[in-house]
Amino acid sequence: MARPLVASIDLDAILYNYQFAKKLQPSCKAFAVVKSNAYGHGAVPVAQHLDKEVDAFAVAAIEEAIELREAGIESPIMLLEGVFESSEWLLCEEHGFWAALENEQQLAGLLDSQAKIGKIFVKLDSGMHRLGVDKATAKELVMQLRRSGLVNEVLLMTHFSCADDLSDLTTMEQLAYFESARRDIGDIEASVANSAAIMKWSVPEGGWIRPGIMLYGISPFAGIAGAQLGLKPAMTLSSKIISVRDLEEGDQVGYGRTYQATKAHQLATVAVGYGDGYPRLTKNGAPVMISGKAGQLAGRVSMDMITIRFVGDSDMAMALGQEVVLWGGDVPVEEVADYAGTIGYEVVTRMTSRPKYRYLTSQ
Repeated sequence: MARPLVASIDLDAILYNYQFAKKLQPSCKAFAVVKSNAYGHGAVPVAQHLDKEVDAFAVAAIEEAIELREAGIESPIMLLEGVFESSEWLLCEEHGFWAALENEQQLAGLLDSQAKIGKIFVKLDSGMHRLGVDKATAKELVMQLRRSGLVNEVLLMTHFSCADDLSDLTTMEQLAYFESARRDIGDIEASVANSAAIMKWSVPEGGWIRPGIMLYGISPFAGIAGAQLGLKPAMTLSSKIISVRDLEEGDQVGYGRTYQATKAHQLATVAVGYGDGYPRLTKNGAPVMISGKAGQLAGRVSMDMITIRFVGDSDMAMALGQEVVLWGGDVPVEEVADYAGTIGYEVVTRMTSRPKYRYLTSQ
C-alpha cells in the first residue's frame, strides 16, 4: 500500500473565494494570485480550473508564468516582481505577460528591448520600503512609459505592510501617500489591495485587487480562521494511523522525549512529518481529527511521522488505517500554524512533493 498522505484540494472552494473577493470590491477587477505553486495548492490545476472565470492571474516570477502558459492557461498573467533580467521583456511580449516595474533599470531594459507590453504596474513605495520608488520617481516612470509607445496601459500599484492589523493606522497613511501620488500623476488606475485590505479596508474604486491567501480560504488576520470570515478552506491534509501502542503513566515519547504521559492512554503514529511540510516546531497539543473525533499532537514532529492521542478520556480505540486530518474541515490550518509559531501562509506554501494531491470539483 502506498504511503497514505493526501492533500485534497477543493477547486470549487478556490473559485468561490475568488468570486467572494470580487463581491467585496465590486468596482474592481481581480488578479487570482497563484505564486509559490498557488500557495502550495498546485498552480497549474488551480489556474486551469479558474482560467475561464478570472480577470487575470498574478505570479512572482516569469518561470511561474511560463509554466502556466505551457499548461494552456490563456488569461493574462502579471509578474508581481517584474523582470529580473532585461531579456525577459521579450518573453513578456511573446507570452502576453504584464509586469510590475519598480526601478529605472527595469525601464531601461524595456526601452532597449522595444517589447510591446499590455499593462505595466509602476510600483510606489508607500512605506513598506521593500520594493518601489517615491512619488516623484513614480511620476517620471509613468510619463516615460506612456511616451515610449510600448505599453497599452500604465497603472500605479503599492503594497501594504500592516493591513492585517486593523488597529494599526499605517494602512491609512500608506493610502494617503498613494492617493497623493495619483493626484500628481493624473488619470491612472490603481492596484493596492491584498487579501487583508480587500476584506477590511476601504480601497480605491476601480483598478485591480490582488486576492492571495484568501483565495485558498485562509485568513490573513491573527486569531481568526478563514471560515469565520466567510471563506471556504480549500486544502485538507490527511493521513492514516500506521501504528498503535499503549502508554503507561510516565512514558516519554519521541525525539527529545518532549511528551510524557500523565496517565495510561493509547498513542498512535501517523504517516506525516516535516519532510512532507507538517511544521517541525509544532507544539504538543496541536489539533488533529481521528476518524471524526478530536485528537492532539503528542511528541516532537519527525521527518516522516508524528504521534497523536485522543483529547481527554475516550472510550474509542485507535486502530491501524484510521484517517487522521492534520488540517482542513474541523482543524483550521490557522490553529495548526499558531501551535507551530508561524502563519497559515507558511504552513501551506512549505508543502513538499511527497503528499499525493487529489483535486476535487463538481464540474
